[in-house]
Amino acid sequence: MKPKLSIVMPAIRPQNWVAAYESILKSTKEHFELIIVSPFPLIKELTGLTNIKHVVDFGSPVRATQIGITLAEAPYLFPNFCDDALFLENAIDENLAFLDSMGSAENNVVTCKYSESDGFSHPTRWNDDSYYTLVNSYPVNKTWVPNDWYVFNNPFWHRSYFESFGGYDCSFGATPISHADLALRAYLGGAVVKLSPIPIMKVDHGQNDHRPIEISQLYFDSPAFTHKHTNRLSPDKIKVDKDNWKNAQSLWEFRFQISNE
Repeated sequence: MKPKLSIVMPAIRPQNWVAAYESILKSTKEHFELIIVSPFPLIKELTGLTNIKHVVDFGSPVRATQIGITLAEAPYLFPNFCDDALFLENAIDENLAFLDSMGSAENNVVTCKYSESDGFSHPTRWNDDSYYTLVNSYPVNKTWVPNDWYVFNNPFWHRSYFESFGGYDCSFGATPISHADLALRAYLGGAVVKLSPIPIMKVDHGQNDHRPIEISQLYFDSPAFTHKHTNRLSPDKIKVDKDNWKNAQSLWEFRFQISNE
């Protein structure tokens, strides 16, 4: 039986994977597949599970995500589940129902609220709607980006519509900026987007391994994003090649040591 939902998880924290998987089990009764893309091997607790796919890759989080998406089979897609997060109970099913309530059009997208705190210290601290807008969260050009366009950090898509854009632009390394880039391309491509009233997950930002993400985002991704989106993209620039991950570093220099040998 084919899954209803594909969840892609670029992953560097094997110690969190069991809890992440179990949170999915508590969040949905639907048949799902979890696609883990990581430099680390699959842990023994998850080995043999038929709804898990695992790929070894040492590239950036964006490259890892895009690789995982190429393996997705379900009609619905949650393209980026970080392994320092846990889905909330029943939240996947409730958000899929919310997406279905928008109608059957494939260009419908639901993006979801989430909480961020060190060690899950504030697991139900949801921000107001404006917090999740592009103009509030990213260095967008406010002269052409509307105030009611939302970030795509935690979206549910019809997979066919997601893939019509080619997916993520892997010239970015850290996922936050790539989410914003994809959101702008999707909005310009006709996506109908709603911010769900149902929070999707809690995120632990108490991990001590975020520095490579911060460096990539600050010194590379943000300037590249600003340059790319200074003006509204023309229609021929909205899509990317779905295999563009092959052009990204196979060994991401911000996190992994590069040998000089």
